[in-house]
Amino acid sequence: MFTEFYYWIYSLLKNIKTNDNPEFNAFLGISSFQYLNVVSLFGVVNYFLVLNTTKKLIILASLVVLSSIAIVNYYSFFSKREDIKKKYERFSPARRRKGQLFLFLYVLVTLVFFIYVLANLVTAKY
Repeated sequence: MFTEFYYWIYSLLKNIKTNDNPEFNAFLGISSFQYLNVVSLFGVVNYFLVLNTTKKLIILASLVVLSSIAIVNYYSFFSKREDIKKKYERFSPARRRKGQLFLFLYVLVTLVFFIYVLANLVTAKY
């Protein structure tokens, strides 16, 4: 699923003339959205369990999660970018529209969920 999302982000970014490295930017984009999903889940868990954590621990945990996601995505997507391009370039126009629609919905749901959690469930302590 995320491999296909990587390809659709790449295909959108390669059409931007000022974008010199759409493969790497797609890798950063998919990693960012996955990070937002994980952070949103942490926010929901913290809301229900009321975990008392320090600011340093939160920052450290965030860096560990972001680094882990980036490392996994590097080996899953960025290092295999040529194979991914070959696989998804052959899709029919109808299948391409379906994939792009699912990417749009994924990005929309991710952002709405993150903003909702941030606005309603996370209390400012620091």
